[in-house]
Parts: sequence; structure tokens; C-alpha cells
Amino acid sequence: MGMGKLPAFAVELLELLVLVLGAAAASVVGIALERFGTAAVTGGDVVVGLWAVGMGLVALYVGVVALGYEQVLPRLRALSGAN
Repeated sequence: MGMGKLPAFAVELLELLVLVLGAAAASVVGIALERFGTAAVTGGDVVVGLWAVGMGLVALYVGVVALGYEQVLPRLRALSGAN
């Protein structure tokens, strides 16, 4: 690896790190919202509970699918040289 490629590789690694952290954060928020929503529904606050469950599903989708599966995995494959 030449000196000219090192900065581009470092930028790719930094982008990958940010995407991984974003996917993890969205997933954690999604799980927290799901837990809160379930507790709210079982506690009798159905409207707030269903809203929280819906938002939790959106956050989990963003974390797992939109960032994890569609962004992180292809970048990992490209960085590792696998097709």
C-alpha cells in the first residue's frame, strides 16, 4: 500500500466506524423504545405504548437494515477485498 492510498483507506475506515456506531445507536434506541412501549401497553397506556413500539420498529429498521445490512456489510466486503 503506497503513501497515496493510506489517507483514502483511513477515510474509508473512519466512515465505516461512524456507520457502525450509528447502526449500534439506532438499534439500542429501537430496543429501548420497544421495551418502553411494551411496558406502557401492559400498564394500560395503549396509545403511548403503540407509538413507542412503532418508533422502536423504525429505529431497529434503520439500525439493522438501512445502516447495518445496506451500508456496513458492503463496505466491509469492499475493504476486505471479498466480492
